[in-house]
Amino acid sequence: MDHRLIIICMSLWIQGLLSENNSTSTESLHFRLVGGASRCHGDLEMKRQNGNWKPVDGLYWYRKLGNRVCGELDCGSAVSVRHRRTDSYIDSWRINSDCDEPALSACFRSDFFFLDSSFLELNCSDSVRLVHGSSVCSGRLEVRSNQSRSWSSVCEGHLDLPGAQVVCRELGCGAPGLLQGALSGAAEAPVVQTFTCEGHESALLDCGSSGAQTCSSGTAVDLTCTDPDDVRLVGGASRCNGDVHIKHHGEWRNMVSYYDPWTLKAADVICRQLDCGSAVSGRRSGSSVPLWIISSTCLLSTSAPTDCVRTAPYPSDPPLSLTCSGKSTDDGPGSVPVLP
Repeated sequence: MDHRLIIICMSLWIQGLLSENNSTSTESLHFRLVGGASRCHGDLEMKRQNGNWKPVDGLYWYRKLGNRVCGELDCGSAVSVRHRRTDSYIDSWRINSDCDEPALSACFRSDFFFLDSSFLELNCSDSVRLVHGSSVCSGRLEVRSNQSRSWSSVCEGHLDLPGAQVVCRELGCGAPGLLQGALSGAAEAPVVQTFTCEGHESALLDCGSSGAQTCSSGTAVDLTCTDPDDVRLVGGASRCNGDVHIKHHGEWRNMVSYYDPWTLKAADVICRQLDCGSAVSGRRSGSSVPLWIISSTCLLSTSAPTDCVRTAPYPSDPPLSLTCSGKSTDDGPGSVPVLP
């Protein structure tokens, strides 16, 4: 039987089990990362209250969901999410990768034996994070030192461009595209050092810094890390038309959507990132090639397509091709499926 058909059938069956048994959503869950260089890096394991630790299957994970787990572990932001396949039966946890429930416990499925499962390796930033942004790689910058272990914002003007470059690189994001000040809430007064970076450091805490102080202006650094080259349309009549290619883990691949309908509203996220207006149409094109899988549902709650990408485990349908209007517009189409 076709591998893809098997995966779809199994996924539908698991979703049925989840709807019949909602006990997981009311229980306290615990997470940990094991086998890595620090407590914020390694294979993800989970257990229920008074239960046993079990690995979490890594096949259906996107970076956006990994970011939530890093936050749950108080480990900053997700730098990378990878899966390692195994050909043996593993008693592991499964997750609804498109889950937007407030509690992560509501996203996990019951215990399940699954052939050809994979471990989830999660790498979190630990000492820096971006919060309250429109994607994993945008938001208010917060830092914590090894001494304090508490998060603090960075005052506007206390981080220059070389420092922003270090932060974006440490978070596994693209180059800084926007560095500005944003008002900080009364309970989140920025209290942190001034950082002096040369730009080549591997971590912000490796940079020189001065003593801690409270910002008089009440504004904190708001940072957006962008990589204009992580998404592109190729093979079309213009740069706003063609097959969708995304760079993930340093490798360019075509895109496909497996389990949820590809909509114009989701495709708009790609067109906007390319400064190509709104999505006009989409289709499948060409033959099967090495692919990344993208989640249409995930795209509806982020501004960065790479938040919603994972590895395709098996050969798939032909990749996605997209046509954008080529003009910037504030009017977005409805969530109407683009592809059959």
